[in-house]
Amino acid sequence: MNTVIRGTFWFGIYLFLIAFPLAVALLGRRPGEGRGFWVEFAVACGYVGLAIMASEFALVSRAQSVAGIFGQDAMQHFHKQMGYAATGFVLAHPTLLFMQGLPWGMLNPFSQEHRWVWRFGAIGFWALILLIFVARFRKRLRISYQWWHVTHAFITCVAVLGALVHAYLVGHDSARPAMRILWMCYLFVLFGLAVQYRILRPLKMWRKPWEVMENITEHGSARTLLLRPVAHSGFSFAPGQFAWLNTGKTPFHFDQHPISMSSSAENGSNGEIAFTIKGLGDWSREVVPFLTPGTRMWLDGPYGVFSVDRDQGPGFVMIGHGVGITPLHSMCKTLAARGDSRPVVLFYCARQFEEFIFREEFEELQTRMPLKLIYILEHPSEAWRGESGHITSDVLLRHLPKYYKRYQFFVCGSGSLMDSVEQSLQEIGVVSELVHSERFDVV
Repeated sequence: MNTVIRGTFWFGIYLFLIAFPLAVALLGRRPGEGRGFWVEFAVACGYVGLAIMASEFALVSRAQSVAGIFGQDAMQHFHKQMGYAATGFVLAHPTLLFMQGLPWGMLNPFSQEHRWVWRFGAIGFWALILLIFVARFRKRLRISYQWWHVTHAFITCVAVLGALVHAYLVGHDSARPAMRILWMCYLFVLFGLAVQYRILRPLKMWRKPWEVMENITEHGSARTLLLRPVAHSGFSFAPGQFAWLNTGKTPFHFDQHPISMSSSAENGSNGEIAFTIKGLGDWSREVVPFLTPGTRMWLDGPYGVFSVDRDQGPGFVMIGHGVGITPLHSMCKTLAARGDSRPVVLFYCARQFEEFIFREEFEELQTRMPLKLIYILEHPSEAWRGESGHITSDVLLRHLPKYYKRYQFFVCGSGSLMDSVEQSLQEIGVVSELVHSERFDVV
């Protein structure tokens, strides 16, 4: 079963889970039970919104059977977009009911005038609004990633449980045994995923600790952590993949960060793996620089489908910005270690020359592999003679080989870079099937 078929299968399962409550409600109806179009539409919106909310955790549970097809970064992005979709359906649910005469006071979770069934619904409703608001404006509110990660999980549980209890107790369709069994099944699956994600996986990680061998200072306010497995053989990975790093005292700690491997996939004799981290947030600035040799860490991985091992071609074009160069560095080192003779064209963009990570490593790699390296400075000095500004179609065409349209393209960086580069590649005739991207700011 190839990737397209498996991807279609899992996406079909996802759509089925969202629409199934509507089917159960309709199949249980008797003739003449209709409550008017707008009331029925409002109820349908509630069912769909709740089903999406209940399915959200599955998107970020790191299930390899799914993440291995779409990529964990794509799953995270889809999770974010479906969160907005769920909010839209949930907002439509009470709004349409209030337009049909229900009192707005039913959205007050502290009201003593309404039954608990409505108060549970109000709790779930406001928890979801708070969840989306904090996620959308986390950086503006200056909420640390660690604190947001903990509160995000807690508020999600409140929102989903409040909505599930409301749906279970509200009556009419939900009073039927089939619908109540359905919601209990959704709750059971959520509980199973939570146990797998928060208990079983950390227990597995606990049996396979890692420790810091070196903490190396890099250009551009970055650090490279060289880790080795402790009393186990580690794991193999494809160049370009990433793992979740946990620096807590135990793997049950909530503070986890997705970081790309920067070393060759042809692991060292002791299974060492390197991760390069730029000082962009609280953890990367306040924790990573002070991790000393011998410090225990916990790894969950590998994840990701962004790899030259997955998408083969006669040559490769790699485009990276800032710390987005990390997985591309891993790919180049791996190709060099394997003696791969296929040409690689690497466009590396940064704001200033001092921010180019791995400068010396790439220069050394050019002596061992057919690597063409193009630096692009966004804010160059007067002495700079290379490319400047942004990665445009003109810049690409100046350096790409004659038959570039047959190459595989790998792009990694922030969302703004990705959008711009993907547009430029389309302008020069590169088909989307040959463009592979990974956004490092999706979490």
